[in-house]
Amino acid sequence: MIEKLMQMTRASGCAAKINPKDLEGFLNKIKQFKDKRLLAGFEHNEDAAVYKLDENTGIVFTLDLITPIVNDPYIFGQIAATNSLSDVFAMGGKPLMALNIVCFPEEKKKYNLLNKILKGGADKVAEAGGILAGGHSVNDKEPKYGLAVVGLVDPKKVIYNNTPEAGNFLILTKPLGVGIISTAIKGEIAEKKVIDKAVFWMTKLNKLSKELLKLNIHSLTDVTGFGLIGHLSEMILLSGKELGVKVSIKDIPVIDGVYNYINMGMVSKGAMRNQKIYSCLVEKNINLSFEKEIVLYDPQTSGGLLISIDPQQVEKAINLLHKEGFAESKIIGEVIKSNNKERIKIC
Repeated sequence: MIEKLMQMTRASGCAAKINPKDLEGFLNKIKQFKDKRLLAGFEHNEDAAVYKLDENTGIVFTLDLITPIVNDPYIFGQIAATNSLSDVFAMGGKPLMALNIVCFPEEKKKYNLLNKILKGGADKVAEAGGILAGGHSVNDKEPKYGLAVVGLVDPKKVIYNNTPEAGNFLILTKPLGVGIISTAIKGEIAEKKVIDKAVFWMTKLNKLSKELLKLNIHSLTDVTGFGLIGHLSEMILLSGKELGVKVSIKDIPVIDGVYNYINMGMVSKGAMRNQKIYSCLVEKNINLSFEKEIVLYDPQTSGGLLISIDPQQVEKAINLLHKEGFAESKIIGEVIKSNNKERIKIC
């Protein structure tokens, strides 16, 4: 019998994250380290930490590990590594070196699965231009894999997740729905063509070209476990400004087949949790069906980048993204001035 990785886990991918409200409570009790060289820490829920070495060199440091989101071990390794590397790209950095973090049952008959997971991760690190230099393992009945990644960035060109400006346009670089699809995979009803499309996007590195990074990008983050609405809320609420966003539901890219799976009940607990936490920030100016609303809260694993950019450069950014293989990149809305409780307007 072929071992199915997803049957060895309780929750898949970034849907397995701890409740963000609980996490906030824990972090508030941890000592805050102050250092003028620490350009990004956890106070703004940044994608990675950034430490300034000198005027021209900063270190980007992140770690991430996930439970299986597909059954194929090699593809899982690729997705987990892509997801980990994304945090460096989201800060405007370039990966330099990575270490494996792996939890796996100590059962020799399953080690062939582990070998394939590690190979998938190594191949993605190489594709990103980094070096895989070792790692750490733990005997655990539930498989988990990811990377600790060190990257480099110019301290003057770090892009933060909480610095949008009113009038900016918002771009999403990958379609939503991989959390729904992973639930359908676990439920053994996902179609191969839909799985293949999800895998394509989850294994696509969030690497932006030098030309694109030269544009006037005000804020940048990757959309992962808290869903699109969760990461939009972080971007505006942590800005310290009276800002909101207006989002066009018809322009949000969604993987074909996702709405069908939602109607079949393939919605993760993570999506429902995200909706419970963040829906208080949402004003719906149109009638939304359940499937079109819940996908906005769907936890994404190795999701796309959410870019807040100068409106005069948005078309150039979209053209560059399409050339770089982000064919479903869309302008999904704009940043607006707002001091209402409901900061996210769905139109």
